[in-house]
Amino acid sequence: MAAILEQAVPILFEFEELGLPERFKKAEIIGGNAIMSPLRAAHGQTIFQLQTQLAAQLPAEYWFVYDIATPFVLEQHEYCPDVSVIPKAEAERNISICKPEWIEVVFEVISPSTRLFDYGIKSEVYARAAIPEYVIFDPYSREATRLARPDAGRYTLREVIDYGKPVRIEEPFPLVIETADLPVDPRD
Repeated sequence: MAAILEQAVPILFEFEELGLPERFKKAEIIGGNAIMSPLRAAHGQTIFQLQTQLAAQLPAEYWFVYDIATPFVLEQHEYCPDVSVIPKAEAERNISICKPEWIEVVFEVISPSTRLFDYGIKSEVYARAAIPEYVIFDPYSREATRLARPDAGRYTLREVIDYGKPVRIEEPFPLVIETADLPVDPRD
């Protein structure tokens, strides 16, 4: 698998041939292992609200993509970030593969099965790729975690924001993500 990743050829495109159960629409490769998550309503609704807010705020030369295969060549990881902000010219090409160096801001919405990956290895990989801002939305804990200012392969800023308060992104341009109306998991 490492040889394929080094060539930046997405492995995830082969999953259709594997006959995965229909409920597993979200799949990624983390550390060389295929990780699949069932989709949940709160996940999709959060992504929709993020896209709506980004569409109103992004500078003209940027846009967003979602669930686009993003191979991290030397890491044995192939993520499909929930939402990534990239140059508009790349988004308009209708890409199916995103290069990590294009990503300015990445957003992930956790699910119970991806919590450890989103807060753990993904934050490390995104920091090593020098992605300026990484924001994790957690409908289960009702909070967002903003990781920013990558330096020497790690994020030097970690900010936890309760839902109801805005997430303020600084780099590479200011964005404000309102969280008051983001869906939450009703279980306590």
